[in-house]
Amino acid sequence: MKGKIKIEHRDYTEIQYWMFDQSPALRIAIKLMQILSLPFVLPFIFLARLSAESTFRAISQLFSLVPFGIGEIIRYNFYKYTLSKLGQNVFIGFGTVLNYRDIRIGSNVQIGMYNIIHHCDFGNHVMTAEGCCFLSGSKYHHYSRTDIPMIKQGGQLKRIQIGNDVWIGSNSVIMEDIGDGSIVGAGSVVTKPVEPYTIVAGNPAKELRKRV
Repeated sequence: MKGKIKIEHRDYTEIQYWMFDQSPALRIAIKLMQILSLPFVLPFIFLARLSAESTFRAISQLFSLVPFGIGEIIRYNFYKYTLSKLGQNVFIGFGTVLNYRDIRIGSNVQIGMYNIIHHCDFGNHVMTAEGCCFLSGSKYHHYSRTDIPMIKQGGQLKRIQIGNDVWIGSNSVIMEDIGDGSIVGAGSVVTKPVEPYTIVAGNPAKELRKRV
């Protein structure tokens, strides 16, 4: 939150988030910290780019545990040079793990703490709260046969698209595309594509209303 604000019982208090409304001095400070931390991150960047996907995942797990602002700076530097795409003004919270290098993230994105992200693309101006899981569809494991364990039957994966200007509430599980301007309520399980500018919630997530 921007500034010192006291949150009271019952009544809502208007706030602004500093990461989306940075002063020139703060932008310069963030850029300077990114430059200063780059020599530390560079060996991990080269290792992740030249090694197997499992090495990238291991480094992602390691850097997810670096706390405070320095952790966000280190994570940004690492993902900037290892992901397929990472835009400007992206903040990735403590405990969040990106599993694959082919993930694409736009600009002005805030990914909350303890998110898990599989094969997924994020647009611009996206907010995700704590504990969200972005899966590569809903067919990870085949289960039609009963003569062999499900873990040996293989499965199917696909890329998930998160549109622009999307807000995803805490502890949501996303298995399908989310259209531009949509909101996913906390604790939702999205098993069907969400149309643009739609508010959904529940398990499975269902449309509550349109934003327009």
